[in-house]
Order: sequence, then C-alpha cells, then structure tokens
Amino acid sequence: MLGGVGLARGRGRRHHDFMLNRRAVLGIRWVGWRALTVALLLCALGVGAAGVPVTVQDDRGREIEIPAAPERLVILQALYGEIAVALGAAGRVVGIVDSPNIPEQLEGLPLVGTAFEPSVEYILALDPDLVLGGWGEVRAGLERAGARVLTLGQEDGYIGGLTDLLAAVRSVGRALGEEEEAARLVGEIAVEVVETEAAVLERRRVRVAFLFMYAPDSPPYAIGTGAVEHELILRAGGANVFADVAGFPLVALEEGLARNPEVIFTDPTQVEHILESRLLEDVTAVAEGRVYGIQAADTVSTRVARALREMAQRLHPQAFEGD
Repeated sequence: MLGGVGLARGRGRRHHDFMLNRRAVLGIRWVGWRALTVALLLCALGVGAAGVPVTVQDDRGREIEIPAAPERLVILQALYGEIAVALGAAGRVVGIVDSPNIPEQLEGLPLVGTAFEPSVEYILALDPDLVLGGWGEVRAGLERAGARVLTLGQEDGYIGGLTDLLAAVRSVGRALGEEEEAARLVGEIAVEVVETEAAVLERRRVRVAFLFMYAPDSPPYAIGTGAVEHELILRAGGANVFADVAGFPLVALEEGLARNPEVIFTDPTQVEHILESRLLEDVTAVAEGRVYGIQAADTVSTRVARALREMAQRLHPQAFEGD
C-alpha cells in the first residue's frame, strides 16, 4: 500500500519549487514507438517555405500571428533558449530568465527574473517582438500590455511527450522563419532516439525506479506515468516499478524496498542520499551500486536523445560495447 501517495500540499519551499520546475520543463507521456514514428514523419513532411505573416497554434489552441520574423526574443524557459540556439537565432535573443539550464551561448544577456518568477516589467522594458515560454499570470500580464507570447505543448506549456517536444521545435522554427533548420534538428533527434531504441529492443526489461530524494531516509518522489522519465525508462529498455501511479507522487521508502528495482535513476546531487538510506540498503539497485544520476533538465530539451542513450547504457551496458 502506498504511504502518502499523492502530491503533498504545504510541504515547504523545496517541494513548491520542485513542482513548479516540473510543470515548466518536465513531464512526458509514453506515446508508443509507432505513434512517435508517425509524428516524426508528419513533422518532416510538413515543412515548407514560411510566408509572412505566419500563424502558430499555442498551448491553448489559439492562433498566434507572427507578422514578421522576430528580431527581439525574450526567453522564459530553457527549452526555448536551446531551440533558438540550435536554429541559429541566438543573436536575436535580448533577454533571458535566470536559470542554470539556459544555454551558455545566451549567458550575459539581461535577466528578466527567475524561471519561476519572471518580471513582466523587466520583459516589457526590453521591447520584445516575441516572448517564448510564458504562462499563467505572467503571460496574462504580457498580453494585456500588448506583447506577443508563444508557448507550446499542452496546457501552460507542459510538454507531454517526445511528439510535443518535436512539434515545439517545428513551431518555433516556423515562428522564427527557420523551418529548414527546425526540420534538420527534428530529424537529428529522431534518428538518435530510434538508434538507441533499436539497440535495446530485444533485451530483457530491467526493473527501474526514478526517484527524487532530498535527504537520506526522507520519503522520495517517485516517477509514475505521464512524466518524461517514465517514457524514457520504457524507450531505454526498462520497466518502471511505479507504473501503477500517475505523475510524481510522494511515496513511503518502504514502497521502494517492496518494489525492489534493479536500477535507480535520480538527480546527480541525490545519488548519495539514496545510497546512504538505511531503509533502502537491501534494494537490489542500492546493494549492487546501480544508482545513477540523470540531469532532469536534459529529459525535456534538445538533449533528450542524449539523456535517453545514457539511461539505456546504464540499463544495458552490453548493448553498447564498443561505443
């Protein structure tokens, strides 16, 4: 029986920030290899020369009109900064949020607040012709002031799968007049994902847990269905031992022991917390030292294929001998 399963309210600032960060940059649903393949083909075949103006559908289903190729971009989520850099548009960015995940090519630009609390006033002061990644009250304030905001994915910018991520790349490319570069990037990611999946396709699925644990013997947050790490576990040749729960609920440590994963993934800063947990010392992953750090920010980014390959190599090292 799950102990304390569900999102806990009022558990302090760390949990509050964790949940905001998850909403902003994390989260993916398993869509199946065939669905991903179809989506990739649609993305690739749908590329054409963009006229001016263009319209792009945002996360709310609204058509955002881009009257001309934007020249003054403000980035409110790291993903959009990565896309801008990959599409060769770094020189058009005039402002960013203060986040450790912003690409180094954009460092030194004016800051408009944190990723959790960007300032509408600071953003407007930069006179942007397009703001990428705004949601909630920040977006509402910007739009009331007449700013053009483009946020992609599901509601409030939630990236719900690899298809959402790749569609976001394509849509940003359309908005920036860089559709050919966007198609190239989509293709590169797709090829890397398929190559990794092919390498582990016939392998036995390894029992995996993806946990976030802030201190030794503190109850962890476990990744369930509907989160980016869950999909990557499956694509990497694993079986999520928490596949019967949704999202990323708080669970009792005894649950980790009972489900006995062979491998545990976590944030790199939390590996020692799991290895030092007295309640988890008999879990196969801990006993055998198979607890690995994966950067959460990589899992919903243009580096997602790299994160997938790293996970697959940890689960099935024999499949990558000679790499």
